[in-house]
Amino acid sequence: MPYLDLYSGNWSAQEARHLLKRTSFGVTQNITEEAVSLGLSTTITKLFEVKDLPNTPLKYELDEDVNDPDVNYGETWVNAPAYPDLPTSQERNKVFRARNKSMYAWSFLQMQDSGISIREKLTLFWHNHFVAVNTNPHREFDYINLIRANAIGNFKELTKLITLNTNMLIYLNGNQNTEAAPNENYSRELLELFTIGKGDAVGNGDYTNYTENDVVNMAKVLTGWKTNGIQKENALTPYFKDNKHSSGNKTLSHRFNNAIITENGEDEYKDLIDKIFEQDECSRFITRQLYIWFVNAEITAEIETNIIEPLSKIIRDNDYEIDQALKTLLSSEHFFENTFCMIKSPIDLMLSATKSLLVSAPTTSIKEQYNFALTLYLACTDLNQSIFHHPDVAGWKAYYQAPLYYKSWVNSNLLPKRLDYCRILVTGGDLIIDKKKYTIPPLVPVLLIASSIPNSTDPNVLVSELAEQLFNYEISEDQKNSLKEFLIQGLPDFEWTVEYSDYLANPTDEALKNSVENKLRGLIGTMVQMSEFQIM
Repeated sequence: MPYLDLYSGNWSAQEARHLLKRTSFGVTQNITEEAVSLGLSTTITKLFEVKDLPNTPLKYELDEDVNDPDVNYGETWVNAPAYPDLPTSQERNKVFRARNKSMYAWSFLQMQDSGISIREKLTLFWHNHFVAVNTNPHREFDYINLIRANAIGNFKELTKLITLNTNMLIYLNGNQNTEAAPNENYSRELLELFTIGKGDAVGNGDYTNYTENDVVNMAKVLTGWKTNGIQKENALTPYFKDNKHSSGNKTLSHRFNNAIITENGEDEYKDLIDKIFEQDECSRFITRQLYIWFVNAEITAEIETNIIEPLSKIIRDNDYEIDQALKTLLSSEHFFENTFCMIKSPIDLMLSATKSLLVSAPTTSIKEQYNFALTLYLACTDLNQSIFHHPDVAGWKAYYQAPLYYKSWVNSNLLPKRLDYCRILVTGGDLIIDKKKYTIPPLVPVLLIASSIPNSTDPNVLVSELAEQLFNYEISEDQKNSLKEFLIQGLPDFEWTVEYSDYLANPTDEALKNSVENKLRGLIGTMVQMSEFQIM
């Protein structure tokens, strides 16, 4: 079996969609056609192009609705004081909440508009890997901006940067870790979740990859770092207090060849991380996480030998730059064999129900644009994938909890919601989230979609082409016949041909337009509820 050999099969819209669905969010027909024309190699290159960071999030609520003393409607709040000068905590908290919502909506706009780029998919990956929950919008932005800027970069260097990010220092109590009162929260997660993994227990406090004594001694290495309160001007800059640092050398266990971390003050944490990354298991650990994120949750002994190990070596050989290993994986025979085995995450699902169906954020105003994106955020939150609010430090269960993995996204409560939310984007209706009603108009431009399909006057062609675009593979004749009923309603095929042709000839005829549009909405609204649309 070729495994990581360069994919040599047919490069068509089907293969392009598979690659783009796994590496970005939602796939339009135009993007698919661009990738097909570029070819696999150039598409991979384009996916990994380094781009400028996006413009920062804006205040989208009107000034009369939210009194933010430092930011006007349409301006970014990122550079404003993180602690607004307001007379009451209630007014200040209202500004915080407004900035939070702006942050979440803006994040969805970045995913929706990512084009042929892997950066947003990797930003979400690292966000789920280095979990750091905080409710302050400025700390949240500083944290996600750091991740986005380094998403296609070096795993080891990102680990160093995230270690001192104030969001992380506060979340895992690194700012409370002192010589007098060592706190092991961050050192434990640094090992278990962020870099090397625990491995199997082989003795009392001894695991395959580290020991409990390592957790203790690494916590000492990390002592002395503090954060300022959000009221301070330098709230997002950590600082080192030598008198809070555990001085002297620290000796690690046999798992790290009894290495000694010598006293090095505020640079000592870098020496520690360098030492952890000398262990080959770090490269295997992150390769498995990337494999689960992009390919398949099932890692067999065969996959471990033929995929994980060689990719891990590529990562080590590149000093923990991840791009070359990912390019190799995403260009491989193995990647293009692993189709339709991943249940879409809520974010993938909602953005495939918008972007793939030509739904974009309104451009009429910043307020409407952000409200559109915020609705997507709220829907995904209701479906158990809330950005910036992971259930715990391990992240979303779909990417670590065996044996369910991706199946965690669907259960008797979540599945009906997933289907209904997709349908409402097509047909319009009310989203009920946390007992609050959000009225959604019919957003999908079904007439435009149909007009872009050659020979869509033939109901068989129309249904087949929609299935290919939405599902990316052929469906059965029985399924096609069932779907055709939305167009012909028990009549012969030519009835759709006549009606749709009449509409094309008379597009201003409101009765014809409404009839055709309603049939198309019924068809596409059903297709996005099919199980085939739930997987990729």
